[in-house]
Amino acid sequence: MAIIKRFLIIFLCVVSFSLAFAGTVSAASVLYNDTIEMGNGYQINNYVIDVTDVFVDANSVSFYVYHRDKEVKDILISRGDSFEFDIDDGGKVKVILNSVVGSVIPRASVSIVLTDYDFRDLHKNELVQGGHRSATFAGTPELKIIKSVDEESINVGDIVRVRVTVENVGDDRATEVLFNEPQQPRFILYDTLVSDPGKTTMDIGESKTPFVYELKATDEGTFELAPTTATFTNDAGQRFPQAASNSPTIIVGPSESLVSADLEFITTFDKHTVSRNERITGTMLIKNEGTAPATGVTVNIIVPDGMRFEGGSGVEQISGVPTIYQETFGIQQQREFSFVLRPTEVGTYTVSTQHSYSFDNGVDQDLQQVSSDDVSRNIRVTEGKYDYLFEQPLYVYLIPLLIIGAVIGWIYYRHKQYKF
Repeated sequence: MAIIKRFLIIFLCVVSFSLAFAGTVSAASVLYNDTIEMGNGYQINNYVIDVTDVFVDANSVSFYVYHRDKEVKDILISRGDSFEFDIDDGGKVKVILNSVVGSVIPRASVSIVLTDYDFRDLHKNELVQGGHRSATFAGTPELKIIKSVDEESINVGDIVRVRVTVENVGDDRATEVLFNEPQQPRFILYDTLVSDPGKTTMDIGESKTPFVYELKATDEGTFELAPTTATFTNDAGQRFPQAASNSPTIIVGPSESLVSADLEFITTFDKHTVSRNERITGTMLIKNEGTAPATGVTVNIIVPDGMRFEGGSGVEQISGVPTIYQETFGIQQQREFSFVLRPTEVGTYTVSTQHSYSFDNGVDQDLQQVSSDDVSRNIRVTEGKYDYLFEQPLYVYLIPLLIIGAVIGWIYYRHKQYKF
């Protein structure tokens, strides 16, 4: 049963595919079944079948087939005979002479059959008065896109101007032209001077400049700009392969104006061996040794379990975390912040700090983000001088106190007796 079920599924898939395929590619379809007067023709896309001469007495007709203005076939056939010729994309056309009709202008009764052709590509399918000389043909537009830059060698932070021009060098008008200009890695858009991204039309020989813009280089290296692309159709609505520009190469050297903030965070403690409940004082030294000021300088002091934060100078608790925050920190500036910790448990501890800040490097549009962390030296916490007193059981202190209290009470009682 499983094999039969699998076979049925495959069979249904094949049938579905065949039906879908048959919807666009025809095995055989009659395009025309009527008469054509001598001197006229029938056009199928860029092919024209001319009825050149009609010989009524001989029941024969002379046909000429043209691809645009080029003759590709000429033939004389009699009633009941036929001939074939190929068109683009593998299609075949068969012309059958059904009869010859005598009148003032003789006519040929024909059937025209098209096979193996995608009907979505059939844009011309009609009688042509005057034959191929009167036919209008769909041409092939060709868009030549050129991308150029005003400088091929620059430094980081410099500006380069990019210009995109396009010319229709084909033999037909380009319609539904839509340009796509991609973002350029390693550069940021500095300014847009010309931008025409909407759909447009370009006549034969027409030129346009859809884009002119300026880029700022952000990294060193040799980079190729991504190409500009365009999609388009001709007057008949036929789509063509996407056109693409060249890719200019830009060499970017190091910047002479690139700046950065370089903050150093140093944590020290006044002692590294302390007794339990003995306070220790920590110092956070912040130095900016860079060439740009920093903003949003933040230091989080991570106090370990077994220690307690007891305040500091320039240090505030934010969401339970001791924090140092400076809105700005200047070039070559340095500053110290102090804080106090009290260990509550015996053990060995380290204090971690988390640092972050931002700065403008003078090139990039966005601020540069920097983050780091650090861990202090070990802090050893030992028992306090009187810690042993608190380690004895309660009765050790309670019994002597009761005895002393009883003695004092007895003495007081006797004292009152003797007084009277």
